[in-house]
Amino acid sequence: MAPSPPARAPTRLPLIDAARGAAILAMIAYHACWNLNLFGLAEFDLFGNPLWLAARTLILGSFLALSGLSLVLAAELGLDRRRFLRRLALLTAAAAAVSAVSYLAFPQSPIFFGVLHHIAVASVLGLAFVRLPWALTLATALAVIVAGETLSHPIFEQAPLQWVGLMSFEPNSNDYVPLFPWFGVVLLGIAAGRFRQERIRTAGAWEDGSGGWFPQGRAGRLLILAGRHSLAVYLLHQPVLLGLLWLLAQGVGVTPPEVRNFRESCTASCTMNGARPNVCAANCRCIADSLIEQGLWERTLADRLDPAQGEQVGIIAQRCMTPDPE
Repeated sequence: MAPSPPARAPTRLPLIDAARGAAILAMIAYHACWNLNLFGLAEFDLFGNPLWLAARTLILGSFLALSGLSLVLAAELGLDRRRFLRRLALLTAAAAAVSAVSYLAFPQSPIFFGVLHHIAVASVLGLAFVRLPWALTLATALAVIVAGETLSHPIFEQAPLQWVGLMSFEPNSNDYVPLFPWFGVVLLGIAAGRFRQERIRTAGAWEDGSGGWFPQGRAGRLLILAGRHSLAVYLLHQPVLLGLLWLLAQGVGVTPPEVRNFRESCTASCTMNGARPNVCAANCRCIADSLIEQGLWERTLADRLDPAQGEQVGIIAQRCMTPDPE
């Protein structure tokens, strides 16, 4: 009797969805800490402490590796072009929306090539590797990572090419995920997917689709649900977190770090000219509060004032600088 044909290979594995769900929950926790810093509700050394840096790398790397693995699964029985293009269009639109909002909310550090931008580009580039031997893809992944960490050239420091990543400095952006070295992590996921496929073929049968794991209880089902709707969760969680923490900051009267830093710098400069610290502190508080009320705060910090606005800032400074009576 002829052997039965292999069962239809699944395009989703519960284990992969759960892993993506765990990554999305870890990302929410990280962003919550970032937002606490933003509103002055806590102080975490996110960009200096090695543990925080490792956490960001692990969270981001897991997303990118899983996107590569998912690309292999999607192409396992032949890529559904309509579905792929629909997902690519959704990713591109979401990335554009994130950039637009970031330019409005954080003009001094906008997101021009973040994780969504990267996944959209990597999804297209990754198609060239979903049929290659896993060992070749693994070697390419390591080469991309090493190149991204060791090579640089001034040409890539021009704004239109900064997304490539081969530059000597990191641009001021709240989410910067350049092609080099991070595409290498996507390729690691593709290599893992291709290795799985070759093992399955060697065994002569398809796996049952569980990925060796089924959800146990509510927690497991929640992880799978979050993993299957990770894009929606990604887009919605930050506005919700920012809104809730802003309300909390207003309720407890916490001064945002950038306002506090401005006041401290202004007060130090004022006292160096001989004025008393309490008078300087009051004057600098007046300037900061007036700039915020007049909608000039962000433009002042980013040094993007037009001549009329510059004149307005000068008037505010003159009005707030009460002379020291002593």
